[in-house]
Amino acid sequence: MFKISRRQPWPPHVDLTTARETLSYIQDDMKRVPELQKIADALEAVLHEIDHAEAINPQRIGANIVTASRFVRFKH
Repeated sequence: MFKISRRQPWPPHVDLTTARETLSYIQDDMKRVPELQKIADALEAVLHEIDHAEAINPQRIGANIVTASRFVRFKH
């Protein structure tokens, strides 16, 4: 488990480029299975939202900065 540091400005910096690449690979796999077409369509909508967010403010959102975190012990 890890906890996002609240000392950093909120919302945290997000690497949308990496998220987009990962979701794109997943979407390509989903498109190959007819039963999963609704999931592929939903991922297409997510990819469009990522493109829209990057177009609005690419310097702030796509800063490629790792968010500070710390690992904490998981309690049962």
